[in-house]
Amino acid sequence: MDLKNIVANYASKSDKGIDVDLENLSKDKKFRSEVVKQVLKKVQEIPHVCIVFPSFKKGEDKNPLGGIINELASSLKISSLVTENLELVQHLRVPAENVILIKHSFRSGKKLKEQVEELKKFGCNVSVICLVAHSGARVEAFAHANEVKVDVLVYTDEINYI
Repeated sequence: MDLKNIVANYASKSDKGIDVDLENLSKDKKFRSEVVKQVLKKVQEIPHVCIVFPSFKKGEDKNPLGGIINELASSLKISSLVTENLELVQHLRVPAENVILIKHSFRSGKKLKEQVEELKKFGCNVSVICLVAHSGARVEAFAHANEVKVDVLVYTDEINYI
């Protein structure tokens, strides 16, 4: 089953367009497995990359990204993984030259813009992987305006929701 079909199982139509139940989607083992495969594929393309999950909050009982983070952290291919505090990227034992920001979803990119700018100030080459995005045009405009490569695993405007 491909990612679009998995996401479709957690999608519903609303007045804003298609909404995805990200919390329950992240608990889906098939979804997590496919996301991990996609992220590891990217890691192989970029040497000595640090993976950053800025939206993960330690201590939150129901943090939907926890399973994905644990699976990536247990991979031998991930040398550095940072959650929540972007400043930790500066304090790694081996400085992070390349960073992949993992975003759960992309709607407007306001917060992501701040995160990309902060990491660039640290001297990092930044790229982004969004698990779910609501508009391909917005993602493309964001990537161009912020001079950052953005890969999206699933666009909600490309899925057939149930």
